[in-house]
Amino acid sequence: MDGVSGDGHRFRVLAWVSERRFVLYVPAIEAATTVPAMPDADAAARSLIADLTGIPESAIQCDIEVGRVPGGPPSLR
Repeated sequence: MDGVSGDGHRFRVLAWVSERRFVLYVPAIEAATTVPAMPDADAAARSLIADLTGIPESAIQCDIEVGRVPGGPPSLR
């Protein structure tokens, strides 16, 4: 899976701002969610991953990378 490390349940999460919220995208499971602020990002990403994979939230670690819209127009990258 793209974005999942070999050391357990560690997932890469891409984050960017859209309409005053942070979009959190998990490439390994091709899923996204949004949060109003970055302090909520880790819990929201772990919850999304757990809901879609069945892995317990407590066993999930996220590497959140804040940046620009991946694959978006040059003005947003």
